[in-house]
Amino acid sequence: MISLRDINWNNFWGVVNLKVSEEQKNNLPSNAVFMAQAYINLKMQYKDICFAIYYNDDLIGFTKIVFIEQNEEKFNFSEDTYYIDAIMIDEKYQGKGYGKLALSKILDFIQTEPWGKVRSVKLSCYDTNKAAINLYTQFGFVRTDIFVFGKEDLRLYIMQ
Repeated sequence: MISLRDINWNNFWGVVNLKVSEEQKNNLPSNAVFMAQAYINLKMQYKDICFAIYYNDDLIGFTKIVFIEQNEEKFNFSEDTYYIDAIMIDEKYQGKGYGKLALSKILDFIQTEPWGKVRSVKLSCYDTNKAAINLYTQFGFVRTDIFVFGKEDLRLYIMQ
């Protein structure tokens, strides 16, 4: 059973030490960087949460979810949205269907509308990350022509 759990001192270093496969290392920053960003976001009163992803009692991954209000300068979305800023599965657990189960659990969390109702969920993905793109499209995310942070290979995906 997949679960999303709070990150605390009991699992913090485990989350920090999770690793993606060698070919994915250029696709996302470390979990420590994502958690540092979440800390800054919270200080700036953005709605942001990080979770450790577990399969039963095994720590297998990490996710970061941000509620972005309409026209927030950094993103300039035309509507309020939930943005899955990070989802990663440790290299030891990749290719076993855990990413699909984890994304389903993340979307279940978003459907509880923790910070309010939205019409879409967004995430970004590098064009070279074919495994992630395949996963996201299975859940109804569609590719846009919008690039995130001006990076021509970091593309926005939207699920209506």
